[in-house]
Amino acid sequence: MKIRVLGKYSPFPPANGACPGYWVTSGENGILLECGPGVISRFGQFEPLSRISAVILSHLHFDHISDFLALRYAAFPDKRYRELPPKIRVFAPSSPEKEFSLLSYKEGVEACQIPSGKAGEPGAPGNSSNSLIVNGFRVSFYEVEHSCPSYAIRIEDSTGAVLAYSGDTRPCRGLLEAAKGADLFLCEASAVEEDAEFAKSGHLTARQAGEVAREAGVSRLLLTHIWPLYDENVLLRECREVFGDSEVAVEGREYQVSSMDKTLRR
Repeated sequence: MKIRVLGKYSPFPPANGACPGYWVTSGENGILLECGPGVISRFGQFEPLSRISAVILSHLHFDHISDFLALRYAAFPDKRYRELPPKIRVFAPSSPEKEFSLLSYKEGVEACQIPSGKAGEPGAPGNSSNSLIVNGFRVSFYEVEHSCPSYAIRIEDSTGAVLAYSGDTRPCRGLLEAAKGADLFLCEASAVEEDAEFAKSGHLTARQAGEVAREAGVSRLLLTHIWPLYDENVLLRECREVFGDSEVAVEGREYQVSSMDKTLRR
């Protein structure tokens, strides 16, 4: 499995940057994870839009979804335009209802509600009731704690490689369950410790991201969802105080996600 970082900033992109967006691939299969401002333009630097057939949105705040509202227009069933996707399925929370209602578009886009289920309850994350097969990947959804319904996401390919993604959340059980033993943990780092008071309502500091990575036993940690005006060296230093194998995501870079990471650490 591979993941290309298309955008990493929030809640707005800096010059030449983009908000959250990640292209996850294994062989010919692909999923677009998040679709914030600037993501579709960045995607086109690497792939034709016709590669996009499945999109997953962790929650419905506009720094994560606004480019999808434009991508809808590219989902064009007319077979004359082979550069465009004929059909897109988008998986997202059904609430807030107004935002969810914006996702569907004519015949080209089908909006699908993320299956619910809290960690530790019947139908909980990882069980068949809230795991889906999407373009050859097993995708599991874990309810987390944010200011609107939000999910951490665990993606496994046919080789057994596991990518875990935090979405937006403060530390909680669902996040730990999603990240448990992941080969690569893509995690928000919305604040430095100096701004921890801001983060506690529904976000993680970089240090907290490291603490979750350590407790969950992940192999590697990749920090994302960065405030554009932060010094990233400070974020990384605070994270590495508790989890050494971490780095800040680089836009445009492709990262390998391999189950061999676990084997090499044993």
